[in-house]
Amino acid sequence: MMRRLSLIAMLFLGAVPAALPQGQQPQNATPDEPSVLTVPKDYRYNARGRRDPFVNPVPKPKTAGPGAPPPSRPPGLKGVLVAEAQISGVVTSKEPSMNVVIISAPGAKTPYFARVGDQLFDAVVRRITLENVTFGLTTPVTEPTAPREIVRKVRPKPGEEK
Repeated sequence: MMRRLSLIAMLFLGAVPAALPQGQQPQNATPDEPSVLTVPKDYRYNARGRRDPFVNPVPKPKTAGPGAPPPSRPPGLKGVLVAEAQISGVVTSKEPSMNVVIISAPGAKTPYFARVGDQLFDAVVRRITLENVTFGLTTPVTEPTAPREIVRKVRPKPGEEK
């Protein structure tokens, strides 16, 4: 029993220099003596088929290089992506140029009102009808089979995409 207590006391006292603030040395340690918790310079971890327990197994997502900052979006309707836009409603008239679509965007406090020809971040409003709204994409599409127009329904039926 006494032997275990002395072993615990020695371990505790050996860890005390690591707990002291930097610059302070314990009274019985010399400046040339390394701390108990330091790793030798020539030490290398031998995996032997195991993973290193001190390396994160989940890699961090790669970000764009420092030379390519993400494009900043302007405020208002011109900063809303078509994928983010939610059609809240449509106001139609006998005169097609008077039709208005009400667009809600995440993070926006108030909805946006758009007419035919109004610009979003990556599209333009092409056509507004009572049933759907057609957006024309303005960003370059990498795939030649990708649609250049997106038709969004105002009141989708259950199970349909908006």
